[in-house]
Amino acid sequence: MIKLRPGQKEVAEYRKGFMAVPAVPGAGKTTVLAYLAANLIEEGCIRPGKILIVTVMNSAVSNFRSRIGNFLEERGLPRNRGYDVKTLHSLAMSILKEKPEFLLINNEFQIIDEAQQWNLISGLTYQWMQDNEAKWKSPIKVDEETKWYQNAMEQWTENHLLKYIKEMISYIKSHGLTREDVEKLKPRLNEDSYLFWAIEIFEEYSRLMYQNGWLDFDDLIVQALRLLKKDEQLCERLRKRWTYIFEDEAQDSNPLQEEILHLLAGPDGNLVRVGDSNQAIMGTFTSAEPEIFRNFCSKENVKKQSILYSSRSTIDIINLANYLVKWSKSNHPQPECRDALEDQLIHPVTEDDPFPNPTTDNYTIAVKRYETSKQELEEVVKLAIRHAKENPENTIAIIVPNRYLKAEAAELLKVAEADFEEVGKINNEQAKTILDLRTAIQYLAEPHKKEKLIKLLNNVFLNQFPKEVLDSIEQLFNRYSLEELIYPIGGELPWLNYPDEIFDPDLFAAFNQALKKLKFWLDASVNLPPDELVLFLAEEMELKGEPLAIAQNIALQIKAELNLNPSWKLLDIANELPRLEPSFRRFARVIYEQKGFEPTPGVITLITAHKSKGLEWDTVYLTSLTAAEFPSTIEDNFRSEYWYLDEDKCNPTAIAKAELKYLLGKEGKTDPLKAAKIDEISERLRLLYVAITRAKKNLLMTCHKKIIYGNGFEKKVGIARPLIALNKFIIEEREKYAGKKS
Repeated sequence: MIKLRPGQKEVAEYRKGFMAVPAVPGAGKTTVLAYLAANLIEEGCIRPGKILIVTVMNSAVSNFRSRIGNFLEERGLPRNRGYDVKTLHSLAMSILKEKPEFLLINNEFQIIDEAQQWNLISGLTYQWMQDNEAKWKSPIKVDEETKWYQNAMEQWTENHLLKYIKEMISYIKSHGLTREDVEKLKPRLNEDSYLFWAIEIFEEYSRLMYQNGWLDFDDLIVQALRLLKKDEQLCERLRKRWTYIFEDEAQDSNPLQEEILHLLAGPDGNLVRVGDSNQAIMGTFTSAEPEIFRNFCSKENVKKQSILYSSRSTIDIINLANYLVKWSKSNHPQPECRDALEDQLIHPVTEDDPFPNPTTDNYTIAVKRYETSKQELEEVVKLAIRHAKENPENTIAIIVPNRYLKAEAAELLKVAEADFEEVGKINNEQAKTILDLRTAIQYLAEPHKKEKLIKLLNNVFLNQFPKEVLDSIEQLFNRYSLEELIYPIGGELPWLNYPDEIFDPDLFAAFNQALKKLKFWLDASVNLPPDELVLFLAEEMELKGEPLAIAQNIALQIKAELNLNPSWKLLDIANELPRLEPSFRRFARVIYEQKGFEPTPGVITLITAHKSKGLEWDTVYLTSLTAAEFPSTIEDNFRSEYWYLDEDKCNPTAIAKAELKYLLGKEGKTDPLKAAKIDEISERLRLLYVAITRAKKNLLMTCHKKIIYGNGFEKKVGIARPLIALNKFIIEEREKYAGKKS
C-alpha cells in the first residue's frame, strides 16, 4: 500500500472541480496522479465516462499506463479500463477523427513528418530567396571584402534564416491564424520586415499543404481546436466521454493546448493541471508559455495544492537548489529576472518515509574551473570514467548545455572506450538494425559490386572478428571473381586456395556459412518484391522485439514508395535508402521514447540539460556553466542574436513575434530585443535549476575561462553569475560540514 506524503495526500482526496498542483522536482507527481486516477475509477466517480490524461512525451504515456494499471490491479480491477492517456497530438487526432470531413480535404489526408516539413519549408525559402535577394541581404552588416563575409552568408542562408521561417510558421499557427488571416496583416507591414518575409512563405506553404491534402503536427492541434469551437454537440459528446481531465507538465502548456483542455472540461467540469513553473524550459524555442500555468494557479475558481516534499536528492543538494531560488528572488543582477523562479522550496521527506532522502559520508558538491573548454570536457570525461570504475553501483551523467558539446564529449568517450549511453539518439542495437538491412539491400541490388559484398560480410556476417583477421578475407576477392566465390565449381572452393589466416576454426565456419546464406539471399532478391525482401532478411537475421519492429517499418515505407513508383526495382529502392533513412531513424526514436530511458548503473549517460528533465542520477557532472551559456544581464552575449546582422535586427524571431503580437492587439509596443534577452536569461536560470535537481548524491559543476573553437580560435568567457553565487554558498556549507566533523 502506498504511503502518501503531505501534499500528495490532499491531491489524492480531490473529487471534483478545477485544481492546480505545483510540484517540486522528485515530488512523485506521476505516482500520485496515477493513484488518484485509480481511486476515481474504483469509486465510480468517472461514470459515465473516463479519465483523460494529457502528457508531453510518449514515454510518459507508457509510464502512466503502467502506474495506473498497477494500482487498478491491486484493487482487483482490469488494468486498462476507465482511462485514456494521450499526448497532445494524439488527442488532436482523436478529436479530428470524430469529424474528418471538417478538414475539407479528402479522407486520405496525410500527416507529414518533421523531415518532410523541413524539406518543404527549405525549398520554399530558397525559392523566396532567389526572388528577394536584396531583402534578405539587407540586414547583413559584414563587409563583403572581409574574410568573415562568406561565413556570415553560410550561417544566414543555410541555417538561421531557414530556422527562423520554420519557427515563425509554427508560431503563426499557434495563434490560430490562417492564410486568409495573415493576408489581411500584410498591408500593415513594411516589406523589409522579418514578419512580412515569414508571411509570404507561410502563404505559399499553406497553399501547398492544402493542395496536396497534407497536415503537419501544428495543423492537428489548430484544426482540433477549430472543430471544438465550431461544434458544440461534439464538445458535449467528448465531455461525456472524458469526465475528468488531467494535464501533466502543465508548465509547458501553450495557448491552444489550454483552450482545448478547457473546452473539453467545460465551465463546470473536472480539470487537474500538474506542473512546476521552475522547470519551464521550452518557452524560448516552442509555443509554450510559462505564464499559462502560473495564471491558472492564481485563479479564484481553482484550488491550489502544492506537493513540496521530495526524496530524490540529499539534503545538501536540496539546500543548493533552494539557495538558487532564494538568490534569484533577491539578488539576481537583472531585476526583471527575479521572478524567473517561483518561491517554491523543496522539502526533504520525513524520517519515517519508506523512501528516505539519500545520504553521503561527506559534502559531495563542488565547483571546478578550467583554463579552456577543451580541457574542461577532457577532464570531466576522465573523472566520470574513473567514478564509473570505482563506483559501478552508481548511475552517472555528464550534462552539457548543447548538442555541439555533447558530440565532442561523445567522441572523447569513444576514444577512451568508455561504456556510455547517449540520450536523444537511437541506441546501438537500433542503429545496427538499420545499417545491416541497408547494407544487405544495397549489395543485393548490385551483387556484382565487390566492395559492397565485402562490407556486407564484414558488418553483418563476420562482425564478431577483429579487422586484422577480416583483411585475410579480402585476399580471396583479389584472387577470385565473385561468381567463383559464391557459386564455385563443385560447390566449394578447394581448401588449398584459402589464405592461411582463414584457418581459424570459428572464422572458417562463419565464412562458409555466410557464402551459403548469400546464395539463399540472392535467390530471394530475384523472387521477392523489395518490401517482402526486407521481411525475409529480418527473419534471416533473427530479429526480435524492437529490431523486428524497425524492420517491419522499413518494409512498410518501402512498400509506400513502390505504390508511388510502380516501375521501381530493388536498385531504385537501394538508391533511395539515404533519403529514407532519417524516417527509419525517427521511427526507431519513437520506439525508444515509448519505452523511456532508465540509466544503467556503471554506464555514463551523456545528455543535454533540456533532455535531462524528468531523469535522475546518483552522480552528475554539470558542465560549461559560463556566461556564454547562461547569460545573466542584458549586456551579456546571447546565442539568439546573430553577430553578422545589424544590431537592431540581430534577433529575427524575437522581432517578428513581437510585431505579430502587436498587430493582433495582444501586446503593446515593446523593445523586442530586450524582452527576448529577459526571457532567455530567465529560461536559462530555470534550466540550471533543472540540471542541479537531477543529482541524487554527488554534483560537480564546472566552467572554463576560454572557449576553444574548432578552427583553433580562442575567446575569453566569464563565469555564469548564478555559479559564482552557488560557489560561495558551497564553500560556506563545506566549512560548516568540516566544523561538525571536527
